[in-house]
Amino acid sequence: MDIQIIGKQITNGRKDKNLSQVVLAEMLGVTPQAVNKWEKGKSLPDIFMLAKIADIFDIYDIGYFLEKAQCPNEFCNCLKGGKNMENSCGNLETIEEFVEYWQSCSLEALKKIAHKYNVKFNEGDTKEMLVMKLTSDMNEWSQNNE
Repeated sequence: MDIQIIGKQITNGRKDKNLSQVVLAEMLGVTPQAVNKWEKGKSLPDIFMLAKIADIFDIYDIGYFLEKAQCPNEFCNCLKGGKNMENSCGNLETIEEFVEYWQSCSLEALKKIAHKYNVKFNEGDTKEMLVMKLTSDMNEWSQNNE
């Protein structure tokens, strides 16, 4: 894991949202010094904090922080083998790959994905429940379109 890349991505995301380090720190309940250390690559936020940062930046995959996100922002409009093949990103080909991707997403990102693809969910659903609902919906769609 490259701590410098993570810091650069936090800086990029913060600037893309026109947030100061102080404002981002307030949103996260940390000090501005903590944000500064993350951005300079002197320390790392924990995985839970990265998920919160991802939600603020509207990033669906915390892999964004490692510059490895397959489908950042808007989920590429792709469900290869699924609901929207004309805009397929080509990165995800099997239901298993989607499940793995969804498991890396934050709860808020999964809600956005479910909403986008008209998958019914309850506000109280957990991340695991949303992954199961998305998987079930994709399996059902695949069976109906074989």
